[in-house]
Amino acid sequence: MRHLCRCILFSVLLSFVFLLSSCSKILGYSVVLWTIPELELADGEIVTVYVKSNISQQYIIGIGDGKEKKEVPLWKLSEPSSKKKALERSERYAPYRHTYAKCVLDGLPIRSAPENGSQQVYRLRQDEIIRTLAKGDGVIPTNGKENLKGEWLEVLTSDGTRGWCFSLNLRLFTMNADGSYGAGAEEAEVQQQDDTLDAFLKSTWYPDYYAQMINRNRIELEYMSTDYGFDTGSTTGTVSMKLHNVDVSYPFAGVTKLRDGMYQFNGTSLQVSVRGAGSIVVQYTDSSGKPKSYSFVTLPASVDIAKVIADEQERRDAVYASMRALGPEFTSSNYGTLSFDGNGQFSWNDFSLLVPSVITRNAGHTGTVSVKYFVPANLKDEWNGILTFSFEGMDREVNFLYRKLNNGIRLSVARVSVTKDSVSGRNTATVSQGGNSLVMFFHN
Repeated sequence: MRHLCRCILFSVLLSFVFLLSSCSKILGYSVVLWTIPELELADGEIVTVYVKSNISQQYIIGIGDGKEKKEVPLWKLSEPSSKKKALERSERYAPYRHTYAKCVLDGLPIRSAPENGSQQVYRLRQDEIIRTLAKGDGVIPTNGKENLKGEWLEVLTSDGTRGWCFSLNLRLFTMNADGSYGAGAEEAEVQQQDDTLDAFLKSTWYPDYYAQMINRNRIELEYMSTDYGFDTGSTTGTVSMKLHNVDVSYPFAGVTKLRDGMYQFNGTSLQVSVRGAGSIVVQYTDSSGKPKSYSFVTLPASVDIAKVIADEQERRDAVYASMRALGPEFTSSNYGTLSFDGNGQFSWNDFSLLVPSVITRNAGHTGTVSVKYFVPANLKDEWNGILTFSFEGMDREVNFLYRKLNNGIRLSVARVSVTKDSVSGRNTATVSQGGNSLVMFFHN
């Protein structure tokens, strides 16, 4: 037993010594290729590398006197080498130290060699920022008559892609060790990193009333679609907005900060006000020259709009199916015979006592029935829901509150008042039952 304990202790000590030796052993020296503000490391500096992890895609480097160890993404450093080679690499990059560039042409290629015929390894987005490493000798492209102005630059993208890009459509500027922009940034029209803007551009935006509908569990299908929303165009270069009464899209050339929380999509009339986490207001001028504004929100990742729509349609179908299952034919000695078929159609005979106060004289005896309105809270104890009848030959709908009973159904005329929201264009319905409202019973 004592021998076993000694073996275990020896193994633990051996593992500890191995760990210390692996952390103290130098893998090599690397040049910082992309400024790392959080570590106060500017590009061009040489750092000591201890560990390389291909799994996490990180180097472990020494900071200061080397006692403090930090992780750095592989692409931000050159491949570890001897100190002499690292110094040589740093000198090669010295003429373009702290120099970055903004791309002003969407789709500008980065190539494997400094000539237009070489393989494309990356296509830049408009306004994308890259690091310029060094100037190269290459074949200057032409416009068919003369050489283009510019030079071939070895560049690095923010995902670690290396290659060559001709400088005609690049705007160079400097970046300081703290990550702020220096000389040339104003001329290049480079905006400082804006976390609010970045979060806004990457978010998925839905009409603000989606959240209200979902929270209240009152889904108005005519105003909800998987296509409705505001797309910032962060990946396509085209910003778009689609609602039940709006469908616009515009190509844009970057986004400019007007003031805190307010942004302009360049080349368009679109402006966005960020009201807080998950809430924006989009303003634009429509084709008639009138200013418009719409509100949008983000939704939890767990919300699936397609499923919300499908569930609500299923609920409505179930309501209609339950009416048919209870009947499908219902008869009243005073108000005729009402029957429902399997396709959302109804027939109603002998409803003369409801003419013309409820049903117009020119109404036919058939039509469609739907479930589209919701019972207000003050009527829920007495009524199960609302059925909307559209009679052939009648230009307005007729709404009835209904109550299912074991031996039939009870109906009462529902008053539906519709108010149009001038901002969103949506119709908001208010449902009520008059104090002397007619109540009818139909037995099955």
